Amino acid sequence: MQAGLLGRKLAHSLSPIVHRLFGDYEYRLYEREPEEVESFLREGDYAFLNVTIPYKRKAAESCASLSPIAERLGNVNFVRRDERGELVGDNTDYFGFKTLLDSLGVSAKGKRVSIFGAGGAAMTAKAVLEDALAKEVRLIARGEDAPKDSELLVNATPVGMFPEGDAVRFNVADYPACEAVVDLVYNPSPTRLVREALACGKIAADGLVMLIAQAYRAFELASSSLIPHPSSLFLYGPPASGKSTLAKKIAAATGWRLVDLDAEIVKQAGRSIPEIFASEGEKEFRRIEKNCLKKVCSKRDDGDTAPQVVALGGGALLDPESRRLAEGTGRVIVLDCSLETLKSRLTGGDRPLSADVVRLEALVAARAAHYASFLRHVAF
Repeated sequence: MQAGLLGRKLAHSLSPIVHRLFGDYEYRLYEREPEEVESFLREGDYAFLNVTIPYKRKAAESCASLSPIAERLGNVNFVRRDERGELVGDNTDYFGFKTLLDSLGVSAKGKRVSIFGAGGAAMTAKAVLEDALAKEVRLIARGEDAPKDSELLVNATPVGMFPEGDAVRFNVADYPACEAVVDLVYNPSPTRLVREALACGKIAADGLVMLIAQAYRAFELASSSLIPHPSSLFLYGPPASGKSTLAKKIAAATGWRLVDLDAEIVKQAGRSIPEIFASEGEKEFRRIEKNCLKKVCSKRDDGDTAPQVVALGGGALLDPESRRLAEGTGRVIVLDCSLETLKSRLTGGDRPLSADVVRLEALVAARAAHYASFLRHVAF
């Protein structure tokens, strides 16, 4: 099955990477000029499309039918063909933005909200917030400032998007009543706006959970019986490659059960991982790790088929039996990450096999062929 993303400038997009998490279908980036959009939608070779800036409204106008939420919003970010070949439009951004708010634990009820932007993303966010009974939702146009009494601030503009990651649409410190900041930009992650909001003591998140959630919803709408639904997703790769962080975001975006194998090891052993290494060595740690992996995978055999995302330790699949177990249970995704990025994230303490840069370099070099031998890789 072939799918893709339609937009004007797509160098920033992580959509192909996100869709790689759920299925092995081909996912392309389709950059088109405005005059090309209608003919591409009508004649393009695709099973489904996601649509982004600036074509969400234009895509809605080209569809023969719209879902209720897409009709209400007047824009679509998901297009497929029905059995007659007619274009059907939907909006999975609504689901994505609502999921992002829910993952933050942010309630909009009774709040004064300001949304920077006036495009399709802003209108979708406005609809979600109004449905959540916000007291007031204001759209802030380019060049305008939000009222100082804003309690929730949303950036629904491309400001701060790669490659201009140092830009911000507003200064969080200027809004003393603000409790939370949501930035729909997801590349880079976290964005500068989110970092500044967190430094000011605000609840804050970028748009990566929303991106994953809307992509997963699109995958569900498009796949049906065409693509096997993964029951377990295993995230694997070197220490500090982001497995636990990404697993949390996937779980928040999809509602899947979250499993951190290191946490399961600590629970089973009754002591921390550094304590296991210090007192009993790596061999005993690997034995406990393998038993925990078997327990996680055995849920499939016990009839518990609830989807789960599992963050694995950096050496959890070195054992051939453990590897066969994981690959036979679900999808294994290796997170590719440069050595420089790994070094920048290295904190030591709870990473006994990579407690310093020299040992990390040696570990990555020793396992390079092992990681490369897996079929599926993504780079966040």
